[in-house]
Amino acid sequence: MSLDVSVGSEGGVERTPSAAAGAAEKLRFFLQWAVLAPSRNNTQPWLFEIAGDELRAYADVSRTLPISDPDGRQLLMSCGAALVNLRLAAAHFGHATSLEILPGHRQDGLLARVRLEERCASTPEVEEMFRAIPRRRTNRLPLDGREPPDGLVTALLREARRESVSLRPVEPHQRRVVAELIAEGDALAWSSSRYRAELSEWVRSNRSPRRDGLPGFALGMSNAAALVHPLVMRWRNPARAEAERDRRRALGTKALVVMSTPRDGKAEWLRAGGALQRVLLRATAAGLFASYFTQPIEAPALRRRLADAVGDPGAPQIMFRLGYGLEPRPTPRRAVEDVLRRMDRDSPRGAALAIRHAPAAAPPARASDPGRAGILPPPPGPGASPGQLEAR
Repeated sequence: MSLDVSVGSEGGVERTPSAAAGAAEKLRFFLQWAVLAPSRNNTQPWLFEIAGDELRAYADVSRTLPISDPDGRQLLMSCGAALVNLRLAAAHFGHATSLEILPGHRQDGLLARVRLEERCASTPEVEEMFRAIPRRRTNRLPLDGREPPDGLVTALLREARRESVSLRPVEPHQRRVVAELIAEGDALAWSSSRYRAELSEWVRSNRSPRRDGLPGFALGMSNAAALVHPLVMRWRNPARAEAERDRRRALGTKALVVMSTPRDGKAEWLRAGGALQRVLLRATAAGLFASYFTQPIEAPALRRRLADAVGDPGAPQIMFRLGYGLEPRPTPRRAVEDVLRRMDRDSPRGAALAIRHAPAAAPPARASDPGRAGILPPPPGPGASPGQLEAR
């Protein structure tokens, strides 16, 4: 393979693809940026296959979170974010790409295909977002009270609309109700011993050799605290403290936003993840960090009340705050070799990718039951064929 690639534990990459590299080698090279996408608990739940000039994306169902994400909604959003990173990397290095999102009922678990297309020139917009990929951080620490730059939130709303996703700021008169929903969601989640046990499985010590999960430093913990925290979580119920902390943060932040889709299905979750990543990269380029309030969206009843509170006719997919703060250390990432299951360098070019959007996977819903869609099917084995690709 004619590529000079080095991925460091801090997310650094050497950006020197060889001009002699073929399409498959280039796609593999671009995966360095795909794996820097955000994911719940830093599970990194994606798998890829490369066949010539085509990359196929699957969900890694071994990394599902059956308690906090039983339907795989956040898992698919993470995969959608990874695909945005990959396509931005391709554009930075001078290649157009086409994307096909596959219907959610596929038995082989294939989520999407990306085709490497003709050469093209990059743009200032692409360069800004590409440079932000390794700098993007989820900041779980306190953020200060400075206002975002003028016009930034409006620009982020436009960015989300490019993926047919809406981004709605929580207005001042809505803030108190939304903050109470966040606190209520915290109380429900953290009071569950199963929820705490699941999270504890993904918390790592600060010196762990694992390349996934949440090191203690990401939660603001010392080395000693990080060692005992998984055990403490299993036996101590911090619901009241978590609820009060997040209530204060929701009330004090200058930018609290809710991202929604008009419908609620697997294709929409992938697009929401893509929109989220584009928004996060724009915010990162402006020097802001994001942190999430997921609990109200994980509880069906609270999700419906959240939609009512912000006046959104769609299905809320993610809520987060934006602000300034101290830059956190990056969380570790799995190597490309760990997420690339198969690579065929000379696979013949298949059928053209569809250019239409996928039909909606579900009827219109403002906030459907997260358990409705079901867990994703396992991806095919290394020798399996993706089969006939439906139009999107």
